[in-house]
Formats: sequence, C-alpha cells, structure tokens
Amino acid sequence: MADEVVQRGCNPVFINALTYIVTMAVFLVAFTVPGITILPFPASGCLIPGPDGTKFAEANNIGYLFVALWAAHFLRRTMEVLFVHDYRRNMTYIESIGAPVYYWFFAFWNGLAIRHADNNYKPTFMAMAIIGCVVFLIGEIGNCHCHLLLRSFRKMKRKSYLSMKTKHVIPSGYMFEFVSCPHYFFEILSWFGFMLATWTLAAVVFLVASAATLVTYAYKKHNAYLKEFDGLAERELYPRNRKALIPFIF
Repeated sequence: MADEVVQRGCNPVFINALTYIVTMAVFLVAFTVPGITILPFPASGCLIPGPDGTKFAEANNIGYLFVALWAAHFLRRTMEVLFVHDYRRNMTYIESIGAPVYYWFFAFWNGLAIRHADNNYKPTFMAMAIIGCVVFLIGEIGNCHCHLLLRSFRKMKRKSYLSMKTKHVIPSGYMFEFVSCPHYFFEILSWFGFMLATWTLAAVVFLVASAATLVTYAYKKHNAYLKEFDGLAERELYPRNRKALIPFIF
C-alpha cells in the first residue's frame, strides 16, 4: 500500500522538462508575436530607463539579449532534468499543475514587459544592464555546478546508510561549506541579475516570488539536515556554523 501511494502522481522528468520547454516558448511568443495586448506601464516597460534607452533599443534590439538569458536558464534546467537530477518520487497532481501555471504566467508577463516595438521599452542604464548580465551568468554557473555536486553526493548515500544509519551524506566542498542550499542561493542570484538587466515589474515580482519559495525550501532543508545529523548513535554532527541559504547571515 505504501509503494502504491509513493507511485501516485506524475512523472517529474516529463512534467519538469515539458514545463521548462514551454516556458521558453511562451516567453518568445509574448516577446515577438504581434497583436498581443500590451499591458500599460508599469506592468510593462522599464522601471528605471536609461537616458538613451530608446536609441539603444532601436539600434541593438536588446530585447533579444533578454530572450537569450531566459532561454539559457530554462534550457540548462531542461538538460539537468533529463541528465542530472535523480527524482525519488512522483510529483503530486497539484505540483504537476501548479508548476507549469507559475512558470508560464511569469514567462508571458516577462516577455510582454520587454517588447520595444509595441510598448516602446527603453532599456535601463547600460552599465546596470551589463552588471545584471554578469550577475546572471555567475548565478547560472554556480547553480549548475551545485547540481552536479549534488548528483555526486547521491552516489554516496548507499554507503552512508549502511555505515552511519542516515539517509543522506553531509554535502561538502565549494559553497556547501557555507550554506546548506547554495543551488537555491545561485538561482536567486540569477533572477536578481535578470532583474538588474531588465528592470521590469515582471522581473521584480518573479524575483520576489522565486526568492520567497527558495528561502522556504532552504529553511526546511537546513533544519532537516540538523535533525538528521545530530551527532548521536554514531551519526555525524552537522556543521553548526553552516547557514541555510546566505553565507554567514541566514
């Protein structure tokens, strides 16, 4: 009966891969397809436009840079779903519906918000856009590296369970020395960089929603580590100076 309960729900590889692929497509459709109703400012458009924003947008069509950033993130996430992550349970039906709705809604809004042809999107200051792109790339590289490390930690679980009677191993190395969930930290960093580069209300709200979700996940994961690795019955003691998400702070 327990095995039957575990198997209920939807295949996470299929749901997540489909979600991320369609998220890329929805963003591109919202950005490029003519005739779509444009939201009035500040729901679309740049909140902090630079002094030469219109000229810069017309000459370089900077919106396609933002399309590339968005696509890079979700293409990477799709590849990780297919080749990196190791899912141990099916997604609930609520998760299987909620995740696509969440991502597709924000993809559509963010795509609309940066349209120059229809709503005269004026990019922010060039220096801020460049900094945002750099921060975004740092977040992407860091997030990917953390996911690869987590895959290697999973291979150690069997040995740990037999010797220490724990279901997991204590992550170590890289940012795992400072926080329990550096992959969440870097994902927030990615969307913070995207927000700096675009300065749309859609990017701000998406950053806040993502951060709120990941902070909650990180807090729960950190407490689970503390409870599991309590130093009793030959179990390891989880590093007490390690934080949940932000090094030295939280």
